[in-house]
Amino acid sequence: MEQETLFTASKWDILKILSSGSKSPLQLAKLSNTSVANISQQLRLLEMAGLVQSKRISNRDKGQPRLLYSLVGNHSFLIASAQDFVDKKLLKLSEYNKVILKIWFLDNPAIHYFLEKAFWQIEASMTEKDSLVYDPTSSDEISLIIISDNPSLKKEFRKMAVKNSEGISKTVTFNVKTFAEFKKLGAAQAKLYALYDPSNILNQRRGEDLRDKN
Repeated sequence: MEQETLFTASKWDILKILSSGSKSPLQLAKLSNTSVANISQQLRLLEMAGLVQSKRISNRDKGQPRLLYSLVGNHSFLIASAQDFVDKKLLKLSEYNKVILKIWFLDNPAIHYFLEKAFWQIEASMTEKDSLVYDPTSSDEISLIIISDNPSLKKEFRKMAVKNSEGISKTVTFNVKTFAEFKKLGAAQAKLYALYDPSNILNQRRGEDLRDKN
């Protein structure tokens, strides 16, 4: 299968929905406003390409098996067009690669370099249980929230000055919060942008808030 056909509008919609968590074909059909037959066909192609996986679980309500689909690993389809380099490739991403891409996707390119340098500074101290989110609403120039129950991070990371190759300096502020403190942010979480979140904490907290409202 040509790589470009993996990212048609219908398949892209499915991938975007699955980024928030596992879904059944019926759930995907409702969220995509299309038929289960069409969703099932797209899921088969995505599964063959290694982008999604299926899991059969017991449906206690109806006593019948039920399929749930989820994303597999981290991938990126890159298209490069430069004066001396033009290529395209589907790549597997490390957690580090994923953070850098998330930074590049921010609409403000003026802060990309400074966020990259800030992550390089704290990467070795982050674990798979921790999360790092960017707060675009902060009055500080660049504000990052570290979500961790490790008390030493509050002492280790507060502020850092970063200067780029053009001599421009910006201050990056680190706000370390425990998971309990982060949960208290409530609706304010919706404005945050996850950079490093291997445990998907941000989506989990947002889901809990939605269930609490309902």
